[in-house]
Amino acid sequence: MSAKKEHSSNRRNLPIGSRNFLGYHFRSEERVRTSKNLRLSPDDLERNTNLVALTRESKRCLRNLGAYKPLKDTFPQPWLPFPRSRRAAVLVALFVGRKGDLYVLLSKRATTLRSFAGDTSLPGGKMDPEDKSIEDTARREAFEEIGLPPDRNKVPLLCMLEPFYVEKQLLVTPVVVLVLDNTLQPILNAPEVTALFSHPLASFLSSTPPASIIRSEPELVELGDDGSGYRYHTSNDWDWDGPPVLLDPSENKLSKNGSANRNGKKRRSLSNSSLRTFKRSDENEVKASNGPVFRKRKFRMHQFLTGREAGGIKPVFGLTAAILIHTARAGYSPSPPALASPDFEVSAPDGASTSMRIAWAFYRPATSHRPNLLREALENEGLAGKVDWERVRKVAGVPDENAVFQKGASSAISGSRRLGQTNRIRSKL
Repeated sequence: MSAKKEHSSNRRNLPIGSRNFLGYHFRSEERVRTSKNLRLSPDDLERNTNLVALTRESKRCLRNLGAYKPLKDTFPQPWLPFPRSRRAAVLVALFVGRKGDLYVLLSKRATTLRSFAGDTSLPGGKMDPEDKSIEDTARREAFEEIGLPPDRNKVPLLCMLEPFYVEKQLLVTPVVVLVLDNTLQPILNAPEVTALFSHPLASFLSSTPPASIIRSEPELVELGDDGSGYRYHTSNDWDWDGPPVLLDPSENKLSKNGSANRNGKKRRSLSNSSLRTFKRSDENEVKASNGPVFRKRKFRMHQFLTGREAGGIKPVFGLTAAILIHTARAGYSPSPPALASPDFEVSAPDGASTSMRIAWAFYRPATSHRPNLLREALENEGLAGKVDWERVRKVAGVPDENAVFQKGASSAISGSRRLGQTNRIRSKL
């Protein structure tokens, strides 16, 4: 059998959704000339023939990602180190499509897995003791799951994004790379991954489905024009278990029956005197016994359809969607370091920021039903003495050093948490 026929036969034997792993790449053997730290430089975009056909938007995206640096106040910090045993990473692997657009590789998790079976995800997992860096973790996991080699010449680093927090008490760092070698073939680890496919990166900034979905599902897209049927992008807000927001008393005065006037829009932080015993006011508000009304903070979760749902592929959801939204915002920004603005609202009003959620995850008191694994890991790894708990407290939105651990304050926070348990949603890795 000729080499060409053998190659075609191998491609036919790949799982559905995997055959276009790198089929969009241009047939050039030239390898990218990387900088000393093996990050793709702006000059590489001009020199490498695989990247000649990039659209203007794609070139800007790669330049922005190649120059991207998380803000200085992003975690981890010297005053809040991350314990290795609670760290994880995912690989955001981009490649160039036929028309010069950027696509991201996504996989379908095996249905036999114990957690998040069948979900659409990015390759990734927890940091192993032998990993020298969080980048090594992402590359190792991608190699184990989909056979993407950890060769930094074939798959150079673009950037690393800010870490995300998931309810499994893990701190997940996205590592963004660009696949350049067009000779690579996927090797799926069947017990973990059953299919590999791609999705346009720019489509995570839009509520309009990409052209690929419009072509493959025209009837569904047409039915969804009135908002009653096919919706490419949706989002839901979920209760956060951290400190709530105090409604401004000048804008939200209590009426005689104890309900709050919702016309006011101003908010302010919790004060020490306000952390008392809480009572339920309505689905979204918690009332302190002395009068003030608090609103639970929310966090927003997004979902994007892939156009492959009829074939058993689930939508891009939760953590994966949040990471890809942030990647697209950083890449397609017209004026970095500011992020690009999608045509939908990314965060909930008064929502808990990622930094706030991470700080609270470290600061919150442990319970018999939910131990604080992050604090335990700090102790076990000898890092607890490096933590500045006062600074962590402020970022978490807790009013003073002892408030959360006082009886009344603990009741306030746990009362807010109980109201949100019925709406608890999983965050996936």
